[in-house]
Amino acid sequence: MLWTRDPARANEIAARRENGRYLPGVTIPNSVVITDDLERAMRADAIVVAAPAQGVRELRDRLAPLLRPSHRLCSATKGLTPDDSRRMSELWGDVMPASSIAVLSGPNISREIAAGLPAPTVIASTDRETAKMFQSLLGTPMFRAYTNDDVVGVELCGALKNIIALGAGAIDGMGYGVNAKAGFMTRGLAEIARYAFASGANPLTCAGLAGFGDLIATCTSAHSRNRTVGEQLAKGATIADIKGRLGGQVAEGIGTTEAVHAIAAAKGVDMPIAAETYRVLFEGKPVREAMRGLMERERGEELSGPLAEVSRLLRVTTGDARRPD
Repeated sequence: MLWTRDPARANEIAARRENGRYLPGVTIPNSVVITDDLERAMRADAIVVAAPAQGVRELRDRLAPLLRPSHRLCSATKGLTPDDSRRMSELWGDVMPASSIAVLSGPNISREIAAGLPAPTVIASTDRETAKMFQSLLGTPMFRAYTNDDVVGVELCGALKNIIALGAGAIDGMGYGVNAKAGFMTRGLAEIARYAFASGANPLTCAGLAGFGDLIATCTSAHSRNRTVGEQLAKGATIADIKGRLGGQVAEGIGTTEAVHAIAAAKGVDMPIAAETYRVLFEGKPVREAMRGLMERERGEELSGPLAEVSRLLRVTTGDARRPD
């Protein structure tokens, strides 16, 4: 069952068997019931939420009175709340047990998945059975789902990589080349790892599908909204113009940049890319000037902090890493 809050859109999708606004050309099977009736949708025991981050709190409050002990929920939202930088599992944890909540993240460009192209993902939960249930429910021969118990790491990697994708798109827009983009992505991963580690995540998660894998997909795909926003900014478009071109879709990196900017300083986490991105998005700093500022930073060691810890852990677990997957 597919729920949408707009009755007119629900009727349109049901009649056309296609979501023309977000995934034109992708047929929705007749077995999928389309509805705007939330109570009807909540008759299911398994819930997958793919709403934008800024709408999740309102949706949570609507769902709360309808929740049953049998409900299990998987959040596919890759973002943080703009006002207080909370993760989505934390929001859902206000109204249901953490053991009933899972999060999904990874290199998951939606159009490719809808077209049946192969893709991997990670489903994380503090409860192994919840993670395994959604792994079984959502996995297909072309959508390979792995489980993980690092909810914090999987969620933060999925959210923070959107900030890096904005900068990667800007590099494309300025024509700075592959070397610059590869270096930017790599240093972006170090920044994600620092923030995630300071928040209690397992540093190895950043080297996996939810971290490194998702970062590659979002920074390189022509279908990535965040990469496209950065590219258009570098070419002189305004945020207002770009949002209009997105046709109602959301680039989560904009809100995540705002959410992370203040909290990173409070945590004492050095996030130069996020800081420069904030200045471009919210203070009007020119993109080229921001890039120049990053290049002129004091030079330091490449492997430090969480990345040094990842290196140590990989050396310790080399024997396990050789086992067939």
